[in-house]
Amino acid sequence: MIHFDTILAKIGGIGVCQYLVCLFLSYNSLAGGFHALVTVFIAYEPDYRCQVPPIDNTTVYPNLTESDILNYTTPYDESYQYCYKYGYDYTTCDGTLSCVNQSAKAIECDQGYWYDRSLFTETVITEFNLVCDRSYLIPLSTSMYYVGMLVGSFLFGNVADRYGRKPTLVLATALAIGSYFACAFSVSAEMYSAVRVFIATFRYGATIATYVYIMEITGAKYRTMFGMLYQIFYTFGFMILSGFAYVWRDWHELMFVVSILSIPVLIVAIVVPESPRWLFAMERDKEGIRVCNIYARLNGVKLTEEDWDEARKAGEEKLKEISQENAARKYSFLDLFKTPRMRLITFSVMFNWFVNSFVYYGISLNAGSLAGDIFVNNTLNGVFEFASYVFCWLTLDRIGRRLLLSIMVLVSGVGLLASVIVNEYAGENQSLITLGVVFAFIAKFGISGSFAIIYQVTNELYPTVIRSTGMGNGSVASRVGGIIAPYVISLQNTISWLPNVIFGVFAIVAGILALTFPETNGKPIMETIEQAEIFYKTGEIIDLSELANNAKKENESQMNSVTGFTSESRFVDLNKFSSNALKEKELPMDSIGCVNESFDQQETVTSVQF
Repeated sequence: MIHFDTILAKIGGIGVCQYLVCLFLSYNSLAGGFHALVTVFIAYEPDYRCQVPPIDNTTVYPNLTESDILNYTTPYDESYQYCYKYGYDYTTCDGTLSCVNQSAKAIECDQGYWYDRSLFTETVITEFNLVCDRSYLIPLSTSMYYVGMLVGSFLFGNVADRYGRKPTLVLATALAIGSYFACAFSVSAEMYSAVRVFIATFRYGATIATYVYIMEITGAKYRTMFGMLYQIFYTFGFMILSGFAYVWRDWHELMFVVSILSIPVLIVAIVVPESPRWLFAMERDKEGIRVCNIYARLNGVKLTEEDWDEARKAGEEKLKEISQENAARKYSFLDLFKTPRMRLITFSVMFNWFVNSFVYYGISLNAGSLAGDIFVNNTLNGVFEFASYVFCWLTLDRIGRRLLLSIMVLVSGVGLLASVIVNEYAGENQSLITLGVVFAFIAKFGISGSFAIIYQVTNELYPTVIRSTGMGNGSVASRVGGIIAPYVISLQNTISWLPNVIFGVFAIVAGILALTFPETNGKPIMETIEQAEIFYKTGEIIDLSELANNAKKENESQMNSVTGFTSESRFVDLNKFSSNALKEKELPMDSIGCVNESFDQQETVTSVQF
C-alpha cells in the first residue's frame, strides 16, 4: 500500500493541479446553487383570484381596474378570500354593474383562476393551479427535495467509498442532468414533485464526490481555503440565477437554461482522473502512480523512485495501524447517548443542526415574499451569505467557536423578530419597509455563518472514535429542518408574520443553548469517549497517557483489596486499554473551511452542507 500523504508532501499540498481541479469541480457547486434555490422563481406565487367572466373581460368592462374586480366579485373578511367569489349569476352581466350582488353566498372558484402575470409569464403554481385546495403541493414538493438530499447522502456516500469518486461523480451527474431536463418538461404537479426528489438525490451525490475529491488532493493546512472556495461557488450560483430568472420569465425556459448550463459538470466528471488517495486505499497502485505523476508535472515536480519507496514504507506502517484498530472496540450510533454528558452534547448538537437548516432554508426559500424586487433580494441573499463566510473565516479562531456560533445564530433570530415588528408597523412607510428588508438580510448573514460554524463545532466536540457518527447524526437532524421549513413558510398565507416569528424564536433558543457547549478553540483533538466526558465537565482535555495512568492507579487501588491475583494478571486489561487509547486518527476537514490539521476521507462524506 502506498501512503498518499507522503507523496502529496512531495507534489505539494497546493499548486497548479489543486487550483485547476478545485476550479473545475467547483462548477458543480455553482450548478448546485442554480437548482437548490430555483424554486424561489419557478414556484413563485403571484396574486390570484377566481376567474369571473365576463366581469374580468376587458372588452365587456374596459374601465374596471383589478381592485374594482376584486371588490365586485371577491368576499372580504379582514382580507380578500381569493379562493372564493360571490355566487350571483355572472351570465347576466352585460357591461353594467346591476348584476353585482355582494350579499350573495360565497362559493368556490368554479371557472378556474386568474393570475397576475406581470412578473412571470408562467410558474409551476400558475400552470398547475397550485392554489387554494391544491396549495399543499408546493411545500410538499419542496420538503421532498430535502428528503432526496437525505437519501443522496446515505446512498452516494457508500457508492463513492466503494466504487470511487470519479464513477460516482459521472453517474450522479448524468442522472442529475437527466432529471433537470425532465423537470423542465414536467406536465403535471405530481411529475414535477417526483423529479425534484431525483434532482436532490443525484445532485447531492455529485456534491459528495466532488467535495471529498478536492479535500483528498489538497494539503491539510490548505483545505480551509479550498473548502471555503467550493462553498462560495454555491452562493455565486444562486446569485447568478437571479439574472437568468430576470431574462427567462417562463419556468420551463428557466429550468431548460439552467439544465443546459449544468452539462459542463458531466464533461469535467469524465475528464478528471480518479482520486489518487482512493486508488491507493484500494491498492490500485499503478493507476494511482499515473495520476500522481500527472499532478506532479502540473506542479512542476518530478517524483523519484526514492519518493515511492518512502511512501510504500509509510503505507506498510499504516496498514499495521489499521489492523490494530480493526481489532479494537467497535463504536456505534448508540455510543452518542450512553454516557451522560455525551448524551446532553448530542441532543444540543442535533437541535443546533436542526435549527440552522430550518432557519437557513426558511429565509432562503422565502426571498420572494420580501418587499422589493425579487431578483435583487435573491442576489442580496447571496451577497450576505458570501460576506458571512468571509467574516467567520477571519474571526473563528479569534473569537472562539462557542461564542461566535451563539452570536451568529442570535443575530439571525433577533434580525427575524425585528423584521416582523418593523413590517407590522410599516404600513405604507417606505423607509420602514426597507428597514424590515435590511433586518431580514441581517438574519441571513447570521444564519449562514452559524450554519458554517456548526460543522466545525461538531467536528471538535466529538472524539475520533465517534466523530463521523456524530457528524452524520447532525446531518440527519439538519435535513429534518429543511423538510419542515417549507410548511412553516406556507403559514404566511394565513398569518403573514407567523413564519418569521417561529424561525426567530428557534434561532434565539439555539443561540442561548450554544453557550452551553465547551470551547474547543485551540484544544487538541480528543480520541476517546473517556477524554470527551472529562472535557465536557472540566473544559480540559486530559492526555491519553495521563488518562491511562489514572486508570492504572484506580485499578491498582481496587485490586489491592482483592487477594489471589498476581501482579501480572492485574494489568492485562489496562494494557489493552492503554494500547487502544493511544492510537491516533485524523480529523476531517469541515465543509466550509475551518482549520483542521488532517483529513479522513470516510468522515468527510457526512460533512457536506449543501
